[in-house]
Amino acid sequence: MARADADTPMMQQYHRLKAEAGDALLFYRMGDFFELFFEDAKVAAACLDIALTKRGDGVPMCGVPIHAAESYLARLIRAGHRVAIAEQIESPAEARKARGSKALVERAIVRLVTPGTLTEDTLLDSGSANWLAAVGRVGEECAIAACDISTGRFELVACSGHELAAELARLGPAEVIGADPLPGIEARWNHDGFDSIAGERALKRRFGLADLDGLGGPGRAELAAAGGLLAYLDATQREATAFLGLPRRVQRSAHMAIDAATRASLEICRTAEGALAGSLLGEIDRCVTAAGRRLLGSDLAAPLTDRAAIEDRLDLVAWFTEEPIRRDRLRSALRSLPDLGRALGRLVAGRGGPRDLAALRDGLTGASDLAATLAAQALRPRLLDGLLPLLGGHQALTAELGRALIASPPLDAAKGGFIAEAYDPELDALRSASSDGRRAIAELESRYRDATGVSALKIRHNAVLGYHVEVPARYADRLLAPDSGFTHRQTMAGAVRFNSPALHEEASRVLEAGGHALTLEQTHLARLTASAVAEAAPISATADALARIDVAAALAERAGEGGWVRPALDDTPCLEIEGGRHPVVERALARGGERFVANDCCLGASDRLWLITGPNMGGKSTFLRQVALIALLAQAGSFVPAARARVGLVDRLFSRVGASDNLARGRSTFMVEMVETAAILAQATSRSLVILDEIGRGTSTYDGLAIAWAVVEAMHDEARSRTLFATHYHELTRLAGRLPCLSLHNVRAREWKGDLVLLHEVAEGAADRSYGIAVARLAGLPPAVVSRAKSVLAKLEAGRDATGGIAAGLDDLPLFAATATTPEAPADPLADALGDIDPDALTPREALEALYRLKALSQPPLP
Repeated sequence: MARADADTPMMQQYHRLKAEAGDALLFYRMGDFFELFFEDAKVAAACLDIALTKRGDGVPMCGVPIHAAESYLARLIRAGHRVAIAEQIESPAEARKARGSKALVERAIVRLVTPGTLTEDTLLDSGSANWLAAVGRVGEECAIAACDISTGRFELVACSGHELAAELARLGPAEVIGADPLPGIEARWNHDGFDSIAGERALKRRFGLADLDGLGGPGRAELAAAGGLLAYLDATQREATAFLGLPRRVQRSAHMAIDAATRASLEICRTAEGALAGSLLGEIDRCVTAAGRRLLGSDLAAPLTDRAAIEDRLDLVAWFTEEPIRRDRLRSALRSLPDLGRALGRLVAGRGGPRDLAALRDGLTGASDLAATLAAQALRPRLLDGLLPLLGGHQALTAELGRALIASPPLDAAKGGFIAEAYDPELDALRSASSDGRRAIAELESRYRDATGVSALKIRHNAVLGYHVEVPARYADRLLAPDSGFTHRQTMAGAVRFNSPALHEEASRVLEAGGHALTLEQTHLARLTASAVAEAAPISATADALARIDVAAALAERAGEGGWVRPALDDTPCLEIEGGRHPVVERALARGGERFVANDCCLGASDRLWLITGPNMGGKSTFLRQVALIALLAQAGSFVPAARARVGLVDRLFSRVGASDNLARGRSTFMVEMVETAAILAQATSRSLVILDEIGRGTSTYDGLAIAWAVVEAMHDEARSRTLFATHYHELTRLAGRLPCLSLHNVRAREWKGDLVLLHEVAEGAADRSYGIAVARLAGLPPAVVSRAKSVLAKLEAGRDATGGIAAGLDDLPLFAATATTPEAPADPLADALGDIDPDALTPREALEALYRLKALSQPPLP
């Protein structure tokens, strides 16, 4: 950044703050604007599409108005920037009083806005958690400390180095920080505080603990991660306090392990394009609260492995499924409740206002009413009995907030008006005095009109002059007379403004009473906020309980819509599905008026590896994914789209279906496929579920077949996982003769009168062929190319039959052009000629010529 020795005091202050902000863009407060200078201005102007201007000394600059700053911040954060907020920490009057008439207003960075430290509604997605994750490492131990300061959630999870990426994928953090670079982890590195001893001290100090035994005794890596996280929060939040509940230690084995590639393949919470619509979460979400949507996303991202906990969730879903009327009433009540967790987060962080307090009042009151309604129901499930006590217990706070606040408080507390009448007699008296003064000013305006004879005279108010008399310019002489009693203040193009002793006296009374009233309201706001913050933990528990009830009722709603069933859970590695369906594909087909073809799947001890063949577009990938999603939904505590399902608990879920280049890391499609396959072979266990599609298709035929062959053997003999393996390598079907737990299946297809009919049914046995050319014809490949492919296929198959080699018989194939122009003698020349004609592609002349050719073919040869 270029700077000169002649920098003004203001620019010297700016440079000092910019050095403190580092790589963050600096929002420098100047009056009613946040200004940016130098390179920051160029970056922000391009990102925000606002004008880039220059100061008198040529320094680039741009600015955004204070009142709209949040919308601009949102765009900068979404673009990946961090923003330091430099606020004026004293008024101009205070600066002049302390340091003279030309004193510069003191500014300081009050907050560093980063993707993982947001609390404002306008900056957050209401339906998604906003995690900040810190990666800690001590020796060979690794851990993640993660928090969402918008709701207070705080987790610690210890994991091995190769599990870090999968755990981060589970959280989907908005921001990742760490001390040292780790392979495959994208984060901001070299942050302070990643020390286990410092982390232990920080946790004890933050939560007032004498020791950490109550937290389950976190390991050194967890402490290092927590230390880095807390240090980062201190650095970004400055004087504010980030909302954090007591950290919850998450056992990695407590939830199904799902790596990033599998999440992307199955499109659990987002599609491949990053959209919610079209993902599993987007399809099954029927929640009526934002907190419920966040919890449902978390449930799907981390399906449970504890059978008792899953059964508790399923019991609650079943309870809501049994009584649709009860469910509808509950959902109607939930729909009206505000987002308690996020309102509390803003209040704790010091960014809340009277509307957030009203959200607590209304939400906690609604939760108490809901608890009374649910407690009156008979035969409640165990999970609900555990949630009911968390919904109440806030009577004192809600009663206080009910008395103190008006029904609908304003968003901005600066202008007051949010404390209810009769709550504070002193405040009522000040408001009355202010109101009486405004009436007196109105009466004064009427007297001045009569005295001056100027009916257009008005008493106005603005921030610069305060209360003043304003008359049109043509009447100004009447008030400018020496004996008029008015004092000239300001002349404008069409009006002249004046003051008067009586007006000054009444205005002072109004302003003094209004100022005292506003100060008293701010005092009440601070006290009420402190009362709410003191109950942060139980309020947060109430918010979590409401979210869990919303999720269960929403899943019951979805089950009722689609005829979903409760899955039976099993501790043995089985997977039995009757009439299984893919929820996303089924809904997409239904919109087009089509019916989804349901299929069965039975993976057990004797046939835990299915080898599935059949044509492209026949439904192999859909079948593979629907089996994986049914297992995932079951362990997340949801009913499943099937006629019947029995799910043996899955410890790890792997999906390698489709791949794409990762050019940023120098990986081709085939390399990505092999890296993902290698990870599966290294981590899959006998309790895992693995779906593999077209392994080996990204390289040469012989190499691909050899790799696929070896992978099938490894999955059968070593991993021993429940596996669905889809392939076009029909040679792999020979493995059924020597691998006892492998069974052959195919997606059915038929050719009828030259057209391919895809039945989308999974049947036993191997497919008779791949139907690849038929699919190519269905996709619109030119007839000449299809014809050529048929002749090549015939040669290949003839060579294979004769020599046993896949590529045998290719040496004597004629060139493509020769075959296209001089086809082999057909059995029926006229029929072949007709088949080669594409009527839509012919010009009138070409059509006439084709007709002559057909006529000639139809004539018998001359003797």
